[in-house]
Amino acid sequence: MDIPKKVKDSSAIASWSGFIYQGKIALYHCIKLLINEGCKSNRLKVESLDDFVIYDAKGTALSLHQVKAKVDCKRSAYNAAIKQAAEVVAYGIDKHTKRWFHVARELDDFAPYTPANKKQSKVEFYCYSDGKQYLQLDLVNAELEKITSDYLTKSGLSNSPLLIQYKLGLLYTLLDTKVISAHAKIHNEGELKFDAANQTPILFTEVEACLTAEVLDDTDEHMVLNRFRRNILERTDKLIESNKTSSQISIVDVLACRSAVAHMNTQTLKRLYYAKKPNLAAVIIDGFSNDSVENYLNIIALIKKLVTLPDLPHYYQTQFGTYLPTAIRLTKVNEKLSLSEIQDNVEALRENSTIQDVLYEYNNLIVDMEHPAFPLSEASKLTGKFMDVSEQDHLGNGRLTKIHNVRFISAKDAQEELND
Repeated sequence: MDIPKKVKDSSAIASWSGFIYQGKIALYHCIKLLINEGCKSNRLKVESLDDFVIYDAKGTALSLHQVKAKVDCKRSAYNAAIKQAAEVVAYGIDKHTKRWFHVARELDDFAPYTPANKKQSKVEFYCYSDGKQYLQLDLVNAELEKITSDYLTKSGLSNSPLLIQYKLGLLYTLLDTKVISAHAKIHNEGELKFDAANQTPILFTEVEACLTAEVLDDTDEHMVLNRFRRNILERTDKLIESNKTSSQISIVDVLACRSAVAHMNTQTLKRLYYAKKPNLAAVIIDGFSNDSVENYLNIIALIKKLVTLPDLPHYYQTQFGTYLPTAIRLTKVNEKLSLSEIQDNVEALRENSTIQDVLYEYNNLIVDMEHPAFPLSEASKLTGKFMDVSEQDHLGNGRLTKIHNVRFISAKDAQEELND
């Protein structure tokens, strides 16, 4: 495919929030197309020829979309980007390809760009369901909820706030697994924008599968785990956006964790749910709070060299072995009570078959504390010495393994050990 170097090398993402906005606008447009009868769309590509492109089954570009989440209200501030959208020429684009321009603010002029140059094409400002030609950043979620509700109603499917949130969560995860990983490759590995995006299309059949997925209620394990995943991804987005110019956190590692969580299968996601705070009784919505997710992500953000494969995100150091981030806290105010809670978490690890092997495979659990590192044997003096034997590992191979005398360590101390 003959793609201009200008298009291949460009990256129009000014900020992380702008990139997330761009992806949500793409989802909005896809759902809008699915609502319309006779939809010929087959797949979506984000960050390829333009911010996103819609193709039919034959590979013809049906529409090109440029998305700008700028604060400027003057049309002139967008002229260069509009002109670029008018100039894009490549295989699959023909005279019937629509060119849309999306903005997040009301402008002083929404007239279409009709070029005098025959080598350029007409560009129009996109119109949303409320008739406006802009969609504010803080309203994009509400518009996605509304258009998802419209799709469910028109398709004769069950419709409720719970179902809408569940299905949007599936759509966001689909976007994450296909697009955010490509974005990470562009910015962390130096891969060309077009090449990374061209390898990760989102099929309209995948979008439909998310919209038609069934769920029972908020006790359904798949729904809860999906909400848990979404909670982590959204908190990660906020962390990245608020620290985009800061050198205090490791954006590369936060992105790596985000990608790993987005790609996790259900069983691994369930292991992460329990590993974050093992004494949870079951997979329920109340089992994950913003505070516990925040505690977990704070560790990821502060410590470099995260290992994301295989299994749970962790760290490794030759002398001290593996380190698993958790949301467990040990406060100085009531140390005895905190140590007792740690013991509760260890007891839960021992008894929970989903996460039991953490005690065998991870040497260190990173916790939120100011206390010097200490082994499990010291903490368990409160309730008696702790030993256990596993009859089977999580892969089903028969083995007898004594529990590591797992060590509890603060993020600060873990960071120092891993940097040695």
